[in-house]
Amino acid sequence: MLTNQLALKYAQAIYEIANEKAMLDTVETQLKLVEATIAGHADLATLMYHPLVPAPAKKETINSVFADDLDGFVKNFLLLLIDKRREPALPAIIREYIRLANEARNIAEAQVFTARELSKDQLDALAAKLSKVTGKNIVLKTVVDGELLGGVIVKIGDKLIDGSVARQLKALKSALLTKQATAV
Repeated sequence: MLTNQLALKYAQAIYEIANEKAMLDTVETQLKLVEATIAGHADLATLMYHPLVPAPAKKETINSVFADDLDGFVKNFLLLLIDKRREPALPAIIREYIRLANEARNIAEAQVFTARELSKDQLDALAAKLSKVTGKNIVLKTVVDGELLGGVIVKIGDKLIDGSVARQLKALKSALLTKQATAV
């Protein structure tokens, strides 16, 4: 819980600066680059997230690895996180920043779980339908789940739309058992 509050606080701070400078997309791209770079190199992740590594070593690493890739205030933000010993919260901060930026751009991210990969036309139709229902521009993140018999499960924020065959079969079974119980 504390990490979420902390992440929101820092994400809000960098979001406000990025919004003032009309750089929401640029900052998001840069933060994703930092996250992907750290996650893609185990040694770098160990160095950045280990509590016993001194702050000057972490700062020097940020300055050398991302020398030409980050705007000044994004780099300063990362250095501030190091000074405050908050670098382990970086992935959560980035997730919160993206959520805030998407909210400002009227974008909602939808996780779509399917039994098999959907065609581009099916994805476009699903995105259009979800946009109509939510009133937001939808970005789909698809996951093929072999456990699903068929159908689709969509998760947007804290809302879940379960159109899976398994749920439909369960509902049918429940209805049949209820009918059987009342007929006796």
